[in-house]
This record gives sequence, C-alpha cells and structure tokens, in this order.
Amino acid sequence: MSYSSYGKPTRILDMSATASENKSNVSEEQLSRAMQIEQLAIPAATYAGLQLQDGNLQIAESDTNHKIMSYEKAITEADDSEDALTWLKQAAQEHNQQFIAAAIREGDFAPDLAARLWIQEDIVPLRAERRADQPTTVEDLVRQARLQFDQNDLALVPLTADREVAVSELVTLEDYRSTVTAEDFEMVQQLAQKFEGKRLVFINATPQGGGVALMRHALIRLLKLMGVDAHWHTLLPKKEVFDITKTKIHNVLQNVASPSTELTEEDKKVFLDWSQENAMLLNHVFKQANVIIIDDPQPVGLIPYIKEANPDCKILYRSHIQIVADLATQEGTPQHTTWSFLWKFISQADHFISHPMKMFVPDNVPAEKVLYMPATTDPVDGLNKPLSEQQMETYLKLFNKILIQEGQTPLDSQRPYIVQIARFDPSKGIPDVLDAYRQLRHMLAEQQRPIPQLVIAGNGSIDDPDGVPVYSLIKRILQTEPYINFAHDVKIARLPHRDQMLNTLLRKSAIVLQLSIKEGFEVKVTEALLKGKPVVAYRVGGIPLQIHDNVTGYLVETGNTSLVAQHLFDLLTDDMLYSSMSSAAAALANRDYLTIPNALCWLYLATTLLEGEILPGNYQWVKALAMLSSEEIAA
Repeated sequence: MSYSSYGKPTRILDMSATASENKSNVSEEQLSRAMQIEQLAIPAATYAGLQLQDGNLQIAESDTNHKIMSYEKAITEADDSEDALTWLKQAAQEHNQQFIAAAIREGDFAPDLAARLWIQEDIVPLRAERRADQPTTVEDLVRQARLQFDQNDLALVPLTADREVAVSELVTLEDYRSTVTAEDFEMVQQLAQKFEGKRLVFINATPQGGGVALMRHALIRLLKLMGVDAHWHTLLPKKEVFDITKTKIHNVLQNVASPSTELTEEDKKVFLDWSQENAMLLNHVFKQANVIIIDDPQPVGLIPYIKEANPDCKILYRSHIQIVADLATQEGTPQHTTWSFLWKFISQADHFISHPMKMFVPDNVPAEKVLYMPATTDPVDGLNKPLSEQQMETYLKLFNKILIQEGQTPLDSQRPYIVQIARFDPSKGIPDVLDAYRQLRHMLAEQQRPIPQLVIAGNGSIDDPDGVPVYSLIKRILQTEPYINFAHDVKIARLPHRDQMLNTLLRKSAIVLQLSIKEGFEVKVTEALLKGKPVVAYRVGGIPLQIHDNVTGYLVETGNTSLVAQHLFDLLTDDMLYSSMSSAAAALANRDYLTIPNALCWLYLATTLLEGEILPGNYQWVKALAMLSSEEIAA
C-alpha cells in the first residue's frame, strides 16, 4: 500500500502568512548560496498529528508554511500503530519530507508507538491529553506539535515558572534493558522502589548545551520511567554572570584563562546577588526536596539557602570540570582566589562527587567526602541511537546547508573525513587539531595517497561566552599560511541542537580526534567508541579511562601533534589495523558510562544518605560501593 493510495486529503487549511510582493535586493553571492542549498534537495520539515476516530486513522500534517493537510482511512492492519508508521514512512519517501515530530492523542494507540516513532522513524513523539469535555481534532494535534519547535525546527525546552525542565518522553524502560547487564537493570529498579516517597532534585546552569544538560535530560527521562520523583531546575540566565562563571571560574580552574584573569570583589557581589535571586525563586523547591544535587560551580551560592530552608535535605556537589587542584590550593594564584570563594559554599555539601581523577580534587576537600562518578551518555537519545542511511543522508544535507551559509564548501560524502566534536572552547585544543591535520596531509601527499577532509563541529551553550570568539579565531587561522592552501577541506561549524547531526557526523567519520588540552571526562570519546570509531586523543583528564591505548585508539601526550598525525596516517593506510581497532572500540566501550549505571549511582547515594548510613568516601567509585552493598545484602 502506498502513501498516494490513501487518497486526496480530506481537508486543506492554509495557515501561511501572505508573502510580500516586494523582493529585497540580494547579492550574487547570496543567490549562489541559495542555489547551492536548493540543489541539496533537503527534505521538507513536516509535523504530524495522529489519532483514531470511529475506526479510522486520522492524520494531519503541517509544512514549513503552516499549511495543514488532513487524511483519513479505515484501519486495515491488525496493528493500528503499524498503519500509522507505514503512512508516515511512505509519505516522507514520496514527498521528500522529514517528519520532525508527531503528536499522538492519549489512549488511541499501543503504548509503544511513541518509542517506535523515535527509534525507527526518528520522529519526536508528543503525547496529547485526551479530554472528554473538549474534543480534539487531528488539526489541533498537529498545531500542538508545531508549537513545541522554533522556526528552525529545533525543539524548544519547556520551562515552568520556577525553571523546572520538562523533559521529553522518547522511549520505554524496556528500550534501556538491552543497553546494560541484567544485574545493573535489576539493581536500578530495586533502588527506584527503595526511593519511593522521596524527592530528588538536580540544579544546574542551563537546560541545553554542554554535557551536563545532555546527561540531565537522559537521567530525568529514565528516572521518570522508573517512577522516581525526580526534578531538574535551571538558573535564571544572566549574561553578566555567565561571563564571570565561564571566564573567571571555569576557565581559571582549568588553567586555560590568561594569567591576569582573576575573580574580583565586584564579580563576587554580582554572583552572590544572582544566587540570592535564584534562591528566592527556588525556595519552595528546597523545602520539598529530600536530596539536592548541585551541578558545577554556577549554583553553589544556593547551598546556604538550601540548608536554611530545609536543614534535613542532603546536598551533593557534582564537579564536572577538570580543576587544576595543585594550583587551587596554592596561595597567590588566580585558581586559589576562585577556589577559596567557591569552597565556602561547597564545603557545606555532604559529599563532593568528582570525575574519577584524584588530580581534579583540591587538597582541602576532606577525603571522606570525595566520591567518584564518570560522565555518561545515553544509548537511546539522538546522539547515540541507530540511524538509517536515509536519515543520516538528511542530516548530512542539513550540515552542508550550514557550511554553505557560512561561505564554506560542502562536505564531500565520497571522501573520508576525520572529525573532532567539541564546544569551541579554549580547552578543546582546536589549534592542535589543525596542526596535526596539516602534518597528516603532508605525509599522505608524499606517498601520493588520498587525503581526507577535516570536520570540527560542536554545539553552543547559553552559559558559554567563549564559543563565538574561539570559532572566529579558528576561521582566522584558516586564512593564514599554510592553512589557506587547504582551508576548503576543513569544515568548521557551530551547530544547532540537533543531536542526530552530531550522531551522523561521528557515524560517518573515519577517525575521531579529541585533542583537549584540559578535560574533565569527555563523553564524545565514549560516543565515538560505541560507534566503532578509533579515537586519537590527548592523555588528559578522564580520557585515559575511556580509551584502551593501542587497542581502541591512541593516547598522546599533550602538544605532540606529530605523533597524532602519525597515528592518523597509520589508521588511514593500514586496513587491518583500522579494522581491528574499530572492532575493539565497539566491543570494549565501557557500558558503565551509560545512563542506567548513572541512575544507579545517584539512587544509591540518595537512598544510603536518607537511611542515615555513612558513605565511606575516600575517592571510591560510587558504582563499586553500590555493587558491594548489593552483594552484602544478598549474602
């Protein structure tokens, strides 16, 4: 059965605005870019509404001009969900559409339809409430779907008045089962039941952009699937404060700021005033929580307010960045100034949770408070779920559209490329990536071998003022000798928050680089390994915990771009080496760095603390303590 066999639409509603007859003047260059983008034949972004009514399947679709077309057909399949999926898939193929999201009326279809939309068809499922007092039309559903995305078809992150993040529901709990061991899956469910009746709250700076936000979206989504009363609130955005927290706190603690950068008394006052403003907004959240996790330095000013509002609340501080610990406790350094200010707040937390590297923990943090947890990634989110060749082709077209808009040549899909996915941050070593690539090109040219392209891409974040300056710096470097000679082969882009685009760029790459000069625990390394991509990285931060040197990738001392180039050369010219390393990468990627183990760790910490037990700390891994506790109970 084809899409066209469903007949003509039953209704057509033109919701588009009247186009202006006045054409603005455009340059020849703009016209050329527009023509290049048109030639990409990018599928039209489309939204859908689905419902069952009187034994019929009703579907409405809305295009970019907000014109709504509605269809109705009798259910013919035994599985009405299969009927809906078939219609959407065939419509997309026959009319060159990409369905971005589909709203489904509650109670109409099998419970797993939402997950099938996401996993199989790469369509964001949206659940629409079914109301007896106000019948919903299929056109209402498609309008609801459209309103949850911006004009660029990027998902809007809904926030409540008190800045709680409304996390999307994408999959079922069963979709997670195959991603971990049976032991881990059973234990996390037991801990969720044990936590029943209690409330867990996470607080960080931003709902989108950066690894912390990605982890929280995945974690809250999973916890809610398990029935855990979990909530995630973000801070009031304020550019003046984010300039301070990024340049004078984050960058200083990582020792990637200029030596003269130091936190001033005025900076501290701005930070404290902002903390008080956020505390007033979140006071009722503090009172209702049993356990609160403070993610990174931005929210630390809330800790005294939490203790005042709810003295019984347990507070955990989670440090996600690489703190240069020896400088943080060395008097007279900018790091000491910053850390001393932060420690006044962090010291009031019950525990200090760090990436599993002792060098990240300043000496004045009591050992009994220190516990280890790795950063994690989600196996079923847009960054990691499997994508079909057709889906990846669409995301590569969208990537090329961005390149063309920036005046760059598109990525040639017939040639291999090397990729580094990271924020445009001073700590990510992007100049070293360019230098290693320069040397690689020379080595390959000498032997008259094919030369790959280079992709450098990453998302931005509202609390990251470094993004544009670093991006601009890299573009300027490419206009100087010798880079200008091959700048056409370097694709550099700040990407919108379409996780599947990053997923595609990793899956289609030949080799992944991660030349961070300072790093906490870069989950992009884990994500690349899960996809069977060898990773060449600097031996910094938590990266050595993710790569088996000479097995799943290579670890290189910081700054040794010549050795990076040599490893890239070897992987590109030795098929047996590449095949062996690629297979090992997929097989040996650590499954403890996924969402289920992450949830297990947080629930273990929360339940243990609320039972009044003393956590031993002393730089132990939380997952190891949880498993030991489980074994003791079983014995």
